[in-house]
Amino acid sequence: MGQDFRSKLARLRKEGAEPSAEPAVPDPLPESPAESPAESPAESPTGAPAARVKSASLPGWLAGTLARRAGGSAGGRAVDRAPGGAGSSPVFPGSPEALGRALGAAETWPRTTGDPLELTESVGARGAFAQRRKTLPMESAAHGDWRLAEIEGAEARSIERLSKDPALADIDLRRAIYLDTETTGLSGGAGVYVYMVGLGWFEGDQYVSWQGFLRHPGEEAALLEEVARLIAGAPSVVSFFGKSFDRHRLEDKMKIAGVEPPFEGRPHLDLYHPMRRLTRGAFPNGKLQTLEKGLLGFHRERDLPGSLAPAAWFDYLAGRPHMLEGVFHHNYEDVLSLVVMAAYLGRAEIGTRASGEPLRGPDAHRARALAETAGDADERLRWATVALDGGAEGEGRRAMQLLRADLLRRARRTEEARAAYREALEECAEDRTAIDLFVGASMLLEHDLRDTDNALRMAERALSVARIERRPSGVLDGLKLRASRLAGQRGDQKGDQ
Repeated sequence: MGQDFRSKLARLRKEGAEPSAEPAVPDPLPESPAESPAESPAESPTGAPAARVKSASLPGWLAGTLARRAGGSAGGRAVDRAPGGAGSSPVFPGSPEALGRALGAAETWPRTTGDPLELTESVGARGAFAQRRKTLPMESAAHGDWRLAEIEGAEARSIERLSKDPALADIDLRRAIYLDTETTGLSGGAGVYVYMVGLGWFEGDQYVSWQGFLRHPGEEAALLEEVARLIAGAPSVVSFFGKSFDRHRLEDKMKIAGVEPPFEGRPHLDLYHPMRRLTRGAFPNGKLQTLEKGLLGFHRERDLPGSLAPAAWFDYLAGRPHMLEGVFHHNYEDVLSLVVMAAYLGRAEIGTRASGEPLRGPDAHRARALAETAGDADERLRWATVALDGGAEGEGRRAMQLLRADLLRRARRTEEARAAYREALEECAEDRTAIDLFVGASMLLEHDLRDTDNALRMAERALSVARIERRPSGVLDGLKLRASRLAGQRGDQKGDQ
């Protein structure tokens, strides 16, 4: 029972972690086949510092309650989890950071009693539920620096490409439905409630914000049926981390309630993945609110931390003063952010808004994402060069240097490829990227420059770094085979002389 109660008071935090850049260790490719590269690798690779992730948590008084109910397991501490949480650092309830954040939110959102404001009751075949609906003129309504009407300028090609999802090739943001949920826990099943569903869509020249709300668990089936009907009426869905969370929470609850889920076969743009691709390494994390500030110019003046959202609903159910108005506001702004962020994504390849104003955000990171998702070798090379010229740094710079050098080699632009490998090896650390650089340089030296001696040295260096990096046995075996083959060729050449 303690664990069930704890799970009801956790809420998904939409954030990620980014690897930090590593310092460079010079390792030049020779100017000509007669020159030999340095032969001793660094004594040890330089590891990237642990990713920094900030997680929301519960206030101290609630942490104590959880500890008592959980019987003291794990110190009674509940930990929020984030998407892409490998290497993440949890913040425990009761920490100064978490407590200060929660107290600040409590001051911003005073507690109220009774039903939230502006609710209307809707009655269907499965019973009644409550909803809040409002409309905005799409031409003049703004969210951050963007007007909602800017979705008209989004290009499906950019969305499909950066999402790596062919099903989005014809997505029309004007006809899509935008989805965000508020739940009482991370897991699915009967013990977790989706107590609020936020949807947004366009009707004519109006944007419609719709929020379905459970006044008590008995209204769940009626609410889910209406949500399924609304989603089924749209040709596509847009969310943020919704493919991994919101969709599955709704599907779980719909199946239990006997409602047909509307997601199967419907194109779903999950903005979390392409936006992380566009900004990887540029921001401290991949949270929606971080991207709002950095890309959309939107700063939330009033926002209730996710750690307090489930408790607000439980307080309401118990008839206590609650902060549900803060939850409604948070959900409303989340859905608006989906609209303008989708518009941003649809202009990423062009690089400007419809007005001609440059997109906010790091140009070099966007160019890297476009290079890695391009289907044409010439276009990949062009974007890789744009990323490097635009000031790509750290891991992103090394990735683009490797891509450019490999593309030049495959295009048989030998002297340009030699210069590209040499530049990259002078800057890079002896890490996993260096392994691929050494291998590529070895192939260039062997096949295009006919320099078996230096090709062998490069292969041996790749093998040395791979051992330090503890690469899988299959990788090591492949590098050993290459070095052995080149050693045999060198012996045959000397024998012929």
